[in-house]
Amino acid sequence: MAQLSPAQRTAGTARIVVAAGILFALEAAWRGSVARTVVAAAVLALGAGLLIFAKRAD
Repeated sequence: MAQLSPAQRTAGTARIVVAAGILFALEAAWRGSVARTVVAAAVLALGAGLLIFAKRAD
């Protein structure tokens, strides 16, 4: 198995966090919960930040 660089591992984690944030945001919007939507937006922002960090690390 090929060894992944730290940036590749960070990007993989970020993709998972973004996917979870999208699902969380859809569920929050479906239920009409403002608080859950704000938390989902924070999760999406965290994932996006990790993706940016991984891109700069390469």
